[in-house]
Amino acid sequence: MPVPRSPRVRTMFLGLAVLVLGCARLPAGEAQPLPDGLYAEFETPRGSFTCKLFFAQAPLTVANFTGLAEGRLGPEPREPFYDGLTFHRVVPDFVVQGGDPAGTGEGGPGYEFPDEFAPGLRHDAVGILSMANAGPDTNGSQFFLTLRPVNRLNYLHSVFGRTVRGFEVLPLIQPGDAITAVRIHRIGAAAQTFGNDEAAFTALRAAARPYAGAGEPGPEAHFDDPDGLLPTEPPRAVYFNYQLANFERATGLRILVRPAAVYQPETPAQRPGTFTGRLAQRLGFTTSGIVATWSADTGQWGLWIGENELPLLMGRAGTMQEWMQGGALHRAKQALIAEAETRAEQLMRENAAQAVAAGRPFAEPDRVKCRMDAMIGVLFDRFEPRP
Repeated sequence: MPVPRSPRVRTMFLGLAVLVLGCARLPAGEAQPLPDGLYAEFETPRGSFTCKLFFAQAPLTVANFTGLAEGRLGPEPREPFYDGLTFHRVVPDFVVQGGDPAGTGEGGPGYEFPDEFAPGLRHDAVGILSMANAGPDTNGSQFFLTLRPVNRLNYLHSVFGRTVRGFEVLPLIQPGDAITAVRIHRIGAAAQTFGNDEAAFTALRAAARPYAGAGEPGPEAHFDDPDGLLPTEPPRAVYFNYQLANFERATGLRILVRPAAVYQPETPAQRPGTFTGRLAQRLGFTTSGIVATWSADTGQWGLWIGENELPLLMGRAGTMQEWMQGGALHRAKQALIAEAETRAEQLMRENAAQAVAAGRPFAEPDRVKCRMDAMIGVLFDRFEPRP
């Protein structure tokens, strides 16, 4: 997540020249031709790099990006939108961001369009191309490229491409560097016929599923932080709520996460898993979904996982009776929790080191944030549909 910005600034919360209708000639000096696909070649003062665009998985976002690039979309007079803009935001070891005609993080093409999430499209490598935004369904022209894997941005920002050439250029980019030009290369029949004019973009936007989650955390939302355990600047609970709601938008699986300052069981002997199961019942869950609770005073997680999702947890088909035998289900849940705790410890070490380097404190709310990041990430890894 970025440093605090005004609400409308598009950040990691926080699109490229003439389309070639025939088989494109790719950059000179490359030993191997690129395979069939749709590509964006960025020219900068530091060198050039090329991204493969995921037009099959993210057609709306790619149509916007390429449509702006060739001047088929955007403000009048329609010209290549990105040429001559800058990389206005660079955070070392995190992201480089560009595509803002204002150069401030607040500009765009004069319209917005919905997020587009697809299972398997993740911020899992250097050079992932994704959309900056100011909240759900506020995409415009601003994009960013990752400088390392940043999976905590999954289901917050719409991934639509991946760098395939010129990785070495990305960490050289400096704030204010020009986007000299962006060239779109179409190779193969599918890429050649991919539409990005206003009619195609309008149809894709109309078919997109809008954000339907709560705008703020709360008792009925995907995430709630009633005791204020998380950092408020930036508002981490708000982001977690968006992330979980977007995951359901993309996958159909509802996951609720509930941190609390104090564990308050119904009876003194009630275990966290049983407590969480009772909460899931009160929240209306039956055979599908996931509820996770965490208590700061005990440091313990509780998990309720719907019967429909248990085959993914157990790694095999079966019945509830079979999974309960010999405590197998309990052990599987505990193994998942242990995985999340291990990931949380790693995140805390990394974030603490970053805080020291930046001269700021690393406090308990930051540790809680790492725990939430870790558990949500583990749940996404385990229960996200495989493409």
